[in-house]
Amino acid sequence: MPRCEPPPEGGVGGGEPTGGYGWPGTDTDLYPQTDQEVIDAVRTAYFLDPVLPEHGFEVESINRVVYLRGVVATLDLKKLAESVAAGVQGVNRVVNELHVAQP
Repeated sequence: MPRCEPPPEGGVGGGEPTGGYGWPGTDTDLYPQTDQEVIDAVRTAYFLDPVLPEHGFEVESINRVVYLRGVVATLDLKKLAESVAAGVQGVNRVVNELHVAQP
């Protein structure tokens, strides 16, 4: 029976580069290079997420720092929006300025 090897140090999600959409990658030329490409990549990630609205709030990027602004329905959506944006390759940091709508 073949022996299972442990994953490489760090592994996916442990700081190892990924393509930003869940596939492994090492070529940084594939990552978003401009702020507009970062915005587009975050919006694509939101589109691919079945819970988040693609255009439910404003996404801005300045020097690969993503700013989220607007109103979301729940605190869970606010946290999810930040998490998804932070997982996009090329994003250095996320500033979550989203507000939760009052009932």
